[in-house]
Amino acid sequence: MEERSLWNSELSWATGDWGPCSRSCGGGQQTRTLRCMRKVTYQREEMVAHSLCPVVSPAQIQPCHTQACPPEWSTGSWSQCSKSCGRGLRKRTVFCRSTDPGASAVVVPDSMCKQHHRPKAQETCVLRRCPKNEKLQWIPAPWGECSRSCGSGIQRRELCCGERNSQGGYVEYPVRRCRNMAKPLVDLQQVCSRAPCPELPRVVPGRTTTSFAGSGWYPSSWQQCSVSCGGGVQIRTIQCLQQSHASTRCPAHLRPITSRACNTNFCPAAPPSPAPHNRVLAAGPTLKDERCIDHFNWCHLVPQHGVCNHRFYGQQCCKSCSSKKP
Repeated sequence: MEERSLWNSELSWATGDWGPCSRSCGGGQQTRTLRCMRKVTYQREEMVAHSLCPVVSPAQIQPCHTQACPPEWSTGSWSQCSKSCGRGLRKRTVFCRSTDPGASAVVVPDSMCKQHHRPKAQETCVLRRCPKNEKLQWIPAPWGECSRSCGSGIQRRELCCGERNSQGGYVEYPVRRCRNMAKPLVDLQQVCSRAPCPELPRVVPGRTTTSFAGSGWYPSSWQQCSVSCGGGVQIRTIQCLQQSHASTRCPAHLRPITSRACNTNFCPAAPPSPAPHNRVLAAGPTLKDERCIDHFNWCHLVPQHGVCNHRFYGQQCCKSCSSKKP
């Protein structure tokens, strides 16, 4: 041990090394040993009573690590377990506080403490195993939605772990509660059919396709003609579908027509009726009619077939019939 001596005649104080500090921060103390030594010969000393050495002695205690301590995490007591049996949860408060000695603890923002040292605020707990529930069973859940909106599809269901109640329903539990029970032999999927899908269009050689990126226009069958003679109209519905589901990706310029002329043959002539005036009213339109418009996109064909004198065609295709008159 390295020593220093303060001589007073043949007596002196000898000091040892400083010991470790009592605290790592916030002000601690460290001590060292003192010995009173007397010189016996030029090269030899012996230890004697402290009272023989000079009254003024070297310091035996000194302060150390006086820098302020950083805040640290502190915790409250654990709460009771949330369940009396089985796996539960218990919680406690975790807060950051100052640690300066000699002062009362002060709660400071959590950001002042080291986040990777933060204690956990909750943990699982098991007081005891729960007794076996004899009423637990695998219960089939209700069937899910059909996989397709039309035609034949598949619907599925799952097995739930639960306990049936007196109202006919059941209380569901975690699946692990039934993991040691045999599952019943019931179907978990079945075939379903909601409504027939729209009729697919027949491929006609030379006709332009109406599909686009998997989508296509699908027309229904033509409805019955509105009249039996004298020119009528047939209508049908058009749907844009992609794999039997409604779509909006069909090109508008390829949309098929929804109405067409039908039964354009002349009706049998009816007996003439007396007219109150001598002039004959034409069945067709006049140029002076202010509402002379075409109501169908096929009206341009009416003059070509020479049926503008039909009352129906003359009224519904007024513009096309008027433009063809000399």
